[in-house]
Amino acid sequence: MNSFAEIFEMMTKQLDLTDVAYNLWIKPIKPVKLDNNKVILYVEEPYVKKIIEENYITKFQYHFKEILGFDVEIEINSKESSQSKFEPIPELDDDEDMQKRLEISIANGEYKHTFDAFIVGPSNKLAYSACKAVARMQTNTYNPLFIYGDSGLGKTHLLSAISQEMSVNFPEKNVIYVSAETFTNEFIQSIADSTMDKFHDKYRSADVLLVDDIHFIAGKSSTEEEFFYTFNELHRLGKQIVLTSDRPPKEIKSITDRLKTRFEWGLIADIQTPDFETRVAILKRKAQLLNMNISNEVIEFIANKLKNNIRQLEGCIIKMNALMLMTDIQPTILMAQNVIRDILTDHQPIPVTVEKIINEVANIYNVTPDEIRSQKRSANISTARQVAIYVVQEITGMPYTAIGMEFGGRDHSTIVYAINKVKSIIKKDPSYKSTIEDIIKNMRVV
Repeated sequence: MNSFAEIFEMMTKQLDLTDVAYNLWIKPIKPVKLDNNKVILYVEEPYVKKIIEENYITKFQYHFKEILGFDVEIEINSKESSQSKFEPIPELDDDEDMQKRLEISIANGEYKHTFDAFIVGPSNKLAYSACKAVARMQTNTYNPLFIYGDSGLGKTHLLSAISQEMSVNFPEKNVIYVSAETFTNEFIQSIADSTMDKFHDKYRSADVLLVDDIHFIAGKSSTEEEFFYTFNELHRLGKQIVLTSDRPPKEIKSITDRLKTRFEWGLIADIQTPDFETRVAILKRKAQLLNMNISNEVIEFIANKLKNNIRQLEGCIIKMNALMLMTDIQPTILMAQNVIRDILTDHQPIPVTVEKIINEVANIYNVTPDEIRSQKRSANISTARQVAIYVVQEITGMPYTAIGMEFGGRDHSTIVYAINKVKSIIKKDPSYKSTIEDIIKNMRVV
């Protein structure tokens, strides 16, 4: 992860600009580096540099301070500048960034998908225990072992842990760990290359077959049939099969009943959203692996904001680590808030996210988005407005003043009142709480 490039991107997202202004004056800027409290930027054209210096420097400084927690001096170089020797930082894609940061920050391969690195809690205890029993060959009754749960909750981690532990304890075993997509692609390729015998030999000679995201084969009739025969052969020979999916077998649409039945032969274990205590434990473990010192206050703030996805928790810690290494500042709630906002909105502009939330709430309460933003105070509109304010704050983490501007220019105290009102009703009314949770869940998968 390129730390300063990410800080710069985070800063630009906070600018209130039209698309035209952004494309003309912000997009051409290349972040160079952060040197103590000096920000160095680069643009090709001197006239662009002049426009930025005259119109945007103060805004940049304000938002950099919000992110970094200290004042910065900004220097902009262009191709005619005496310091134009500065090279823009190369852009890396997310996967490459993540890998490089992990390689740099985690010594000796500590960060692995092993059982030791898996945080166990009430939400995943059955799945964890079953996987560990399979990896140690302590039982043959969990065959197949079918694990299901939403994306990002640890299913892939457990499959990888089985594979790694068996490779150490039972090196003679032929363990095949594959995604359903890879299985499908290899099957299609074997048909094209007339190498079906080789394909059969590979998969039907497995002592342990681990398949991630088995729901991927649903509706692919030829692949389903091939997996059906592979499954039958391995099961007949007493070989272990472990499958993961985002839903239980009976809810996988477009998959044949005979496969659903076989998926239910052994043990079905679900992984649910981790509770608060488990989320805190996960964050502390990831911080420990990165040699980060994060206060309990910041850890608990993150755990309260990122509730549905372990990958988000890990991503938050990794991004904060990058910022810490770059700025030499210890993690703060402000830093966490900026990182979380980026994660939760999935890189969508926050105004787009706010608009979607208001539209969703308006539909549920049978009012219009304009009425939610208006000064009308009828019971139904007021309720919808309070819910929308609460959900916006929960998902985006925007400052209360910024939320107020999105809702017709309401002041800070009005936003605080609305959020507290929703919190108090949630504690008393299960139906109301369920509605709020459904809205938040729907918005986070948009």
